[in-house]
Amino acid sequence: MDRKAIFDRIIGGFAYLGGILLGCAVIIKFCDIILRYFFNKPLTWDIEITEYILFAVAFFGAAWLLREGGHVRIDVLDNFLSEKRKTYLHLVHSAVGALVSMILCMMSFVAAAYSYRDGLTVVKIYTIGKYYFLLVISLGFFMLLAEFLRQFSRGVRKIKSKSIKEGVE
Repeated sequence: MDRKAIFDRIIGGFAYLGGILLGCAVIIKFCDIILRYFFNKPLTWDIEITEYILFAVAFFGAAWLLREGGHVRIDVLDNFLSEKRKTYLHLVHSAVGALVSMILCMMSFVAAAYSYRDGLTVVKIYTIGKYYFLLVISLGFFMLLAEFLRQFSRGVRKIKSKSIKEGVE
């Protein structure tokens, strides 16, 4: 199995985990509604857990969504550009996305390390170390960084192959 297939499986696994978590959030809310309105015994923890799940789902699924081309983008420019210019525009898009993802990955990882060192917590119903959330952010942006780099290299290969076909070096 090559590296691309392994990375695709990792991205798919995180997206699958995000889907399972989202299903769990739906079940938790459903149970809360039933308990609240039929038995007058609401769950006290459902909102907090659902918030955490939705937070994790966003970061677990981001790289998969990018790979599938589902991120928000402005297609107005794409409609007016030639194929060659579209490729260059997507190269710029991938480079900027990789740069931003790298910065956010590093900053969230450093913040997680400081948060762990200082013992910072998020206190609601449950007290949870803040570094857990920051590590999820860091992981999500690392996966985005890797996918942006893959798309960038794919664009470079596309440009090189076209220039070779056209006889330009």
